Amino acid sequence: MIVALGIIRLTFSVIRHIDVRSPDFLILTKVLVYSVSIFLIYQVGKRKNWARWSLLAVLAAGIPLIILPAFGAISHNPVYATLAILQLGLFVVALVLLFHESSSTWFSANGKTGVRT
Repeated sequence: MIVALGIIRLTFSVIRHIDVRSPDFLILTKVLVYSVSIFLIYQVGKRKNWARWSLLAVLAAGIPLIILPAFGAISHNPVYATLAILQLGLFVVALVLLFHESSSTWFSANGKTGVRT
């Protein structure tokens, strides 16, 4: 869902700036970031603890890159700004759940079958 919102936001940005500059670099950068994000999500599903810490690093780097432009866009493009804030909110919720005690237990099980109670 977070990646889908990012793709929608990318589409808005490309359409809005197509007359001003070439969106090739923006598209390439976003494709790279989303590809890495999808890879990290896949690795989290395989109980790779380094992947959840990497997602935390991505969020830490992304907060100023999402929030500052979103606040600047509120007045002239409220849909874009709302999607950006929604994307960031979903990312924070996902990371809270990813570092919740039950998730930590799941990661520490390290491939063992059975559920800890």
